[in-house]
Formats: sequence, C-alpha cells, structure tokens
Amino acid sequence: MFVLNIVILLASSVVLSLIAIPLIYHLLLNNNCIALNFRKQEIPIGMGLVFILVQTFVIFIYAIYNTNNDNYIFAYIISILIVGLVGIIDDLVGEKEIKGFKGHISSLMKFRLTTGGLKLLAGGASAFILSLTIYTRFIDFIINILLIALFTNLVNLFDLRPGRACKIFILISIVLIFSATSSKYNYILISLLCIVLIYMPYDLKAKAMMGDTGSNVLGMTLGAFCAGTQTFWIKIFCLFLLVVLHIVSEFYSISKIIEKNKLLCYIDKLGRK
Repeated sequence: MFVLNIVILLASSVVLSLIAIPLIYHLLLNNNCIALNFRKQEIPIGMGLVFILVQTFVIFIYAIYNTNNDNYIFAYIISILIVGLVGIIDDLVGEKEIKGFKGHISSLMKFRLTTGGLKLLAGGASAFILSLTIYTRFIDFIINILLIALFTNLVNLFDLRPGRACKIFILISIVLIFSATSSKYNYILISLLCIVLIYMPYDLKAKAMMGDTGSNVLGMTLGAFCAGTQTFWIKIFCLFLLVVLHIVSEFYSISKIIEKNKLLCYIDKLGRK
C-alpha cells in the first residue's frame, strides 16, 4: 500500500506539473509579469506559483488519506502558502535598492516595511508555526525556528543564474532524505522534487524565473523537512552552515565564488544554454 501511495504521489506531481507549468507561464507572460534575467532578457517571473499550487494540492490530499490529520503537515501547507504569497508580492512590486538582511532589518528598525522586510517577518512567523508542531524541548523549538527561517532564504541566495536554485534544492533534498531519522515525511520532498524536475528546463534555458515565489517555497520545504526529520546534532551542523553562508553572502558575491571554483562552475553551468 505504501509503495502504491508513493507511485500515485509521483504521478500526481508530474501530471499536474505538466499541465500547470505552460498555463502559469502564459498567464504571467500575457499579463506582463516579466523581469530582466542576468542576460538582460525579459522573461516571466513568479513561476514558483507552480510549486505552491501543485505541492499544496498533492500534499493536502495525501495527508488527508495517509497521515491521520498530522498538524505538522498542515502547518507546512500553511507556511508555504504564506511565504509563497509574500514571494509573489516581492517578485511583482519588490524594492530593488535595499538588499541583504542588514538593509531590510535597518528599514524595519525605522518602521519602514520593505518587501524584503515583509519576507523576513513572514518567514519568521511560518518558522514559529511549524516549530510549535514538532518541538519537544525549548532548545529544539529555538533551533527549529532558526533552521526553517534561514533555509527559507537560502535558495534565494543562489537563485541568480538559470537552474542554480533548482540544483541546490535537488542536492540538499537528496542529502536530507538519506540523513533523515525516519522516512515518514519523505513524500514532502519527493513531491516537490518531481515538480522541480519538470519545471527545471524552463529555468535552465532562461525561459522563466521562479522568483522569490519559488525560492521561498523550496527553502521553506527544506527547512521544514530538516527540522522534522534530522537528529539534534545534524540540525546544529546545518544551522552552523546556514549562518556561515548568510554571513558570507552579505560581504561576497556567491556567483563570483562559484565562478572561481572549477568544479562548482562546471556543475553550475551543466545543462545551461
């Protein structure tokens, strides 16, 4: 029965993605929801809508019939809807002058809300909601909040070249699945991996951008899965890496670091036109 459920999950994610992707692509294009990519070409932005719509539907249906009203799963669905909504706002009306945690936090301290600041607040609130459903000790509660919040922003740090965010998500997903203490929630990542793989050619060919809409959902999913399935010390290790990456990104260009490393550069350009 479990194998059959997973097969149905995979098929649903793939079929719905194949239907939704061209529909959302033309919807964004026809309504002038476009932005300049790194080549200065105008392409649709906000394709992450596909991730929200398909993932929410598939996981909700799966959860109803297979997980006995698990609060963690429903908190996850609410969280990706929240960060996805904020991502859409940022993609369509986001301020480009203020960047980085420092800039957005400074604006919040002055009681000026930027779209980046809104994303920080939404990410923090979503992390709080998710952590409430899975913590056993106060220290776990705090670590889970930090993990989920930083993971939510992680994919966005890498979403600067075609296909890069998708590759980062796929790589981290595989590592987290193999290091998980239980396979109970693997279907969350498996479903989104299917959606990302179907969407990935659009991103690699620079035909569309997932935007913050997509990177927020990918990052939130990684954070939620990590918080709910990993051991205490693995979570501490992940948190350490996330803090280091965010500090580095404040002072150095992630793209330049990748370009200077032959292996990372090769992986980054793989499949890109």
